Amino acid sequence: MQNKSINKTIIGWDIGGAHIKYCVISDNSNIIWYDIMDFEFWNEYKDFKNILIEINSIYKKKNYHIENYFTMSAEMCDCFNDRNKGVEFIINEIIKSNCTAYIFTKNGFLKASMVKKSLLKAIGSFNWYATALYIASSFPDVIAIDFGSTTCDFIIIKNGKIKNKRTSDITGLQSRELLYSGCSRTPIYSHINKINYKKNSYTIIPEQFSSMSDIYIILDKLSVDSIYSKTSNNSDHTKINAYKRISRSFGFDFTNKKLDLVKNLSKKIYNNQIKLIEEYILFHQKKYFKNSEKLNIMGIGLGHRAISYISSKNHLNYIDINNILETNIHNGSDLTKLFSSYVMCRLNK
Repeated sequence: MQNKSINKTIIGWDIGGAHIKYCVISDNSNIIWYDIMDFEFWNEYKDFKNILIEINSIYKKKNYHIENYFTMSAEMCDCFNDRNKGVEFIINEIIKSNCTAYIFTKNGFLKASMVKKSLLKAIGSFNWYATALYIASSFPDVIAIDFGSTTCDFIIIKNGKIKNKRTSDITGLQSRELLYSGCSRTPIYSHINKINYKKNSYTIIPEQFSSMSDIYIILDKLSVDSIYSKTSNNSDHTKINAYKRISRSFGFDFTNKKLDLVKNLSKKIYNNQIKLIEEYILFHQKKYFKNSEKLNIMGIGLGHRAISYISSKNHLNYIDINNILETNIHNGSDLTKLFSSYVMCRLNK
């Protein structure tokens, strides 16, 4: 797959709290490799530097000139006293790895060794802004929803300008530009605690017995192979295991006789999440786009098909992610799961 004539290789990184995403692109924009690593930063942060060294060494052996471009959100992990300390730690580990490294800030890229403490707040959790810059260069009027394993980012672009007000997680939550609800890691009790079904009431136990990935598997909204997060009990992502985990969240053991019940309860949980995301989209549509004919919706991330469904339901124009990929890759559905790391490769051009 690699071409011996390649002189320069770019590795784009998104360092998240639960996953490390990276994308490797050649000088002629061919994707060499991309991957999502299950990496619990709060537990494994001491191994972070070794990950960077290991990945870079693969391409150093091929005599490629390697440049690394980083964005991050792992600074929010509770292994750090505060977020600035988290950003500082991540950058210091990047520097210690001795790789050629640049850090994305709200004002552009900086060489890792040149980052000053005064800039730390313009680095942590600004991966959404990198995505916004890239999309805005192609689509002047769009709400892009990055629906990932843990969160939904709502990126608003009007007349080619980024309209988001958020500068941190708390301002993102307050402005409804950030929703802590994902299609994989999110506990099913996070938005609903009781379901009425066929004259019975089913309470969801607020324990980490299951997650939204189980809902999406049961309803065939995501394939087992597409999910990169761990399950709540560390067993495999299979449909039968998903049924068992959801049943446990309602306080009963799964049997084949309860299959229809669990599936219907799962539908109600899924619809509740979809309704919430839909409300956020319509909120921003009303606020920024009075002329809805101009508005486009774009889905990014593991749950991009759910965004497509919401767009269709509300008669909104949907843009497929493949329309903005500047690469020879054929499987954009895969790449969208780590889009922010791909963007790191593209924005430095």
